[in-house]
Amino acid sequence: MKEKQMVRRILQYVLGLCVMAAGTVLLKRADVGITPITSVPAAVANITPFTLGNTTIALHVLCVIGQILVVRRVTVKALLTMLVGFPFGYIIDFFMWIFDPGPLSLVIRIVLLVIGLILTALGVLLVVGSDLMLPAPDELTHTISEVYRKKLSNVKFISDAVYVAIALAVDLIFAHKVTSVGIGTVCAVLLTGRLIGVFGKLFPGLKMKPFWPVKTTGKA
Repeated sequence: MKEKQMVRRILQYVLGLCVMAAGTVLLKRADVGITPITSVPAAVANITPFTLGNTTIALHVLCVIGQILVVRRVTVKALLTMLVGFPFGYIIDFFMWIFDPGPLSLVIRIVLLVIGLILTALGVLLVVGSDLMLPAPDELTHTISEVYRKKLSNVKFISDAVYVAIALAVDLIFAHKVTSVGIGTVCAVLLTGRLIGVFGKLFPGLKMKPFWPVKTTGKA
């Protein structure tokens, strides 16, 4: 029974990564602003030869290093989180390759934005529900919240603001225009959490029993 649960946990996690990657790509192709976390990789990818998947992997590695510095030790979960960043980046590049629609009308961009937000939220729910590893940027946010006993929502808000600020700085300094932050970024901040809540109520079975030991430090 435990083996079957583990297989289901892994399959749900992999599916979640794929759905998240698809949502990320749709938001990128909509070109009206991407999620705060992805805005930095998108901004760097726009001014370098590296792909969005490559820069996403780099961000994940940096976030895992940050997590290790915060807890002052190397953990198994941190190493696994770093390893997961690589296939996630490659999946993003695969979807970017197969979905390149070219110039789009405003209406189509809005449609892609809506579908992208929905897929991103559903992917997050699948990943979180499996209770294996969060994406490295989110894992870093949770780690900071737990170690410094700060409210998670406040840490999340500050981290999102930092990502957006960095993306804007990269855009304005190197591209001399805003390319990665826009109305889609605002929509992602305002709607992703609410969509996750809606999907959580619609699909309660996606939340599996905890895999890692439950931590009691930190605030919700």
